[in-house]
Amino acid sequence: MTVESALTSPGPSVLAEPCLERIAKPWGEELILNRGAYSVVKMLRIRPHCRLSLQYHRHKHESLMLLNGGAVLSLGANALRLRREPMVAGIRRDIRAGTLHRLSAGVSGADILEVASRLPGDIEDIVRLADDYGRVAIADSFALSTD
Repeated sequence: MTVESALTSPGPSVLAEPCLERIAKPWGEELILNRGAYSVVKMLRIRPHCRLSLQYHRHKHESLMLLNGGAVLSLGANALRLRREPMVAGIRRDIRAGTLHRLSAGVSGADILEVASRLPGDIEDIVRLADDYGRVAIADSFALSTD
């Protein structure tokens, strides 16, 4: 009689599925891993020495976690007073709606897991204040103020 243990049994079958969507970005790519009713899970793959927009969201909250490489997260209430904080692999960083933020990758690039709240209808909720790739439409006086 053969007795199977957790170490010898084949366990549940795990199927490797591709991401739901791959979106090319000027700084790298965004892999959509899951879209739930209230959240979206993404992998941000940032090329070496590239950075995302200086941005904020009116309604959306985000949680970020560095998985691989090196990155700096800049945060603040306005563009003139940003704190630059190196990200540490495995440590979650929460960004509330209205907080200015920007991710910058180091010499090896960065893979960052992002879990973001999702708005009804998947409405885009991003206000870009500065961008290395010309994607800024208008300046926002709220975020550029010195208060």
